[in-house]
Amino acid sequence: MRNRIFRYKRIYLLLLFPLGLLLILFAKRSSGWVEQVYARHIYPLFANSLGTLLSAVPFSVLEILILLLGAAFLFYIGWTAVHLIKDRPRWKNRLYRFGLNCLCALSTGYFCFVLFMGLNYYRASITEYLDLTIQKSSTEELYSLCEILVNDCNFYRARLSEEEDGTAKLSDSGFYDTAHLAKDAMRSLSEEIPVLKAANVRNKPLLTSRFFSMVLTTGIYIPFESGINVDVPCYSVPATMCHELTHFRGFMREDEANFISYLACMQSDRADFRYSGALMAFEYAFDALYDEDLELAQKIAQQCGEGMLRDIAAENEYWKAFRNTPVSNASNQIYDSYLQSNNQESGIKSYGEMIDLLLAYYRNFAQT
Repeated sequence: MRNRIFRYKRIYLLLLFPLGLLLILFAKRSSGWVEQVYARHIYPLFANSLGTLLSAVPFSVLEILILLLGAAFLFYIGWTAVHLIKDRPRWKNRLYRFGLNCLCALSTGYFCFVLFMGLNYYRASITEYLDLTIQKSSTEELYSLCEILVNDCNFYRARLSEEEDGTAKLSDSGFYDTAHLAKDAMRSLSEEIPVLKAANVRNKPLLTSRFFSMVLTTGIYIPFESGINVDVPCYSVPATMCHELTHFRGFMREDEANFISYLACMQSDRADFRYSGALMAFEYAFDALYDEDLELAQKIAQQCGEGMLRDIAAENEYWKAFRNTPVSNASNQIYDSYLQSNNQESGIKSYGEMIDLLLAYYRNFAQT
């Protein structure tokens, strides 16, 4: 009787995987339902309630849970290996159970991903709420955008204090102060863009920040927590915080998260937040201009202030130690495939597609 119950439980758990696939297939064909029912009503119930509960704890609960699950899985592998050796006559049965249990865990995990986050990849674009039109832009428009951003960077950089090495220093007294200001920036932006309204949750520092640097990641959103890599240069942190809080609000596509993060940073009355957002946007815009017109890119580079150049150099130097390693290359390939499988055809390059949104935004701004 007991074995029969466990057998049925496993069947139910295995069925969660095809159920998750069916939900994704439905979402691909019914973006209106995803937006109006799931993204606007179902997802916020989960996010606001569980997010508020998790936000009461100053550390990342889910990060610790994942570490514990990882340790438990390693223990399970070891336990299975020992019993395979001890009980050789039944090795096929034990190996079968091990594989089946792993499939049940993967099936359950995938369904939870779809239910708590994955469907948001198929919701309506932020462009529909801001009345933005994405179109092919000229090199001149891209150059003008770079000029706007480099001027903003220089302006706000001049208002920041510096570390001993000459790089920018945040104006607050620590991570949690910055996290509080990021909440305020997102709340302020949501007053202008109501679809961004959500529970006032906070970012968490990642205990494994160094590992995330090894896989070239500055932040991560795991339902319903936003974790921040605190090992990176500090002036990139405000933009990363707003980016991850955007994911919490249900906008999962990376170009939109970057764009909304930029808007939130510029909505802040803090020079360090505005600088962080402007610098993040500038780096993507400059890369795009560099690919299109080297001469114009060089003209923009000449407009960068000394403080801004020091910050960019320090940031490049930091990431240099982690780029082109077996770990970072493998993680890039995995993450690229993950994004492509979740309605982002450009994969990792989708981060830079925020430039199309910025160009549309400033095109509208110029007409008003």
